[in-house]
Amino acid sequence: MIESDNLQLILTRYHENKLPHAFLLETNDYERCYKDVVSLLKQINCPFSYQEKCKNSCNLCNLFDTENLPSFIHVIPDGQTIKKEQILAVMQKFETKPVFSKYNMYVIECAEKLNSSSANTILKFLEEPEDFILGFFITNNKESVIATVRSRCQIVSVIYEEDVSYVEEDIYLDHVRIYLNQILENNEGLLFNKHTMSKVFKERGEWENFFYKMFYYIRECYLNDNFPRIERLHRVDKQKMHQMVLLIEKVLKYIKSNVNIELILDMFVIEVRNIYE
Repeated sequence: MIESDNLQLILTRYHENKLPHAFLLETNDYERCYKDVVSLLKQINCPFSYQEKCKNSCNLCNLFDTENLPSFIHVIPDGQTIKKEQILAVMQKFETKPVFSKYNMYVIECAEKLNSSSANTILKFLEEPEDFILGFFITNNKESVIATVRSRCQIVSVIYEEDVSYVEEDIYLDHVRIYLNQILENNEGLLFNKHTMSKVFKERGEWENFFYKMFYYIRECYLNDNFPRIERLHRVDKQKMHQMVLLIEKVLKYIKSNVNIELILDMFVIEVRNIYE
């Protein structure tokens, strides 16, 4: 089953014979996105009428799941980058047409970690596409993918909703509650950023996860009147809560654009206080 509606549309385009040769998928969840891509490729390549609980003996789905299908390659970073040698291996393997499937397929995860050498190498696939080769680049920030690659792919947003119906040991959700309580309770939010929050998360990716969690939490509070929420949010009406959701969306864009985290946090405190008051 394909969870993302936008990836389901790719399947529709396949059935209409309008399938591009390469896609850049911007997602907030690598694992779910990769799982959806595999599900999509199973359906595209199925020699029968696809069923999740297949009764046929082609073994294609099992080969996908175990990454033993010769015409399917999953590339992940080797250390800090995706190296030229990894891309050359894909190109060498795909010099001939597939035998067990309709396409030769590659999925490059964390596409933002293509360096200039590996990106230039894969341009041959993108500039001179073969009808039997299909590629997917997965990233959490399309703007961080080298422009020559980005411009040659169809860009698709693959954003998943989180289930915030309370996982007890969710460190990000716990910090979201503490943070919102603190900055909505008093005027010392800027000091709280400096003396407390700056020590909680160090990496940009952690801050992105933090604000994604806050986004889904606030949005659920906005959509569901019965959703359990911190005391301070009981005093926020629907209009203001919607403003808070839009503000968090802006914060996430700033994080993806590499704006200084301290500046982002201080901006958030000032603007959310203006909304709350």
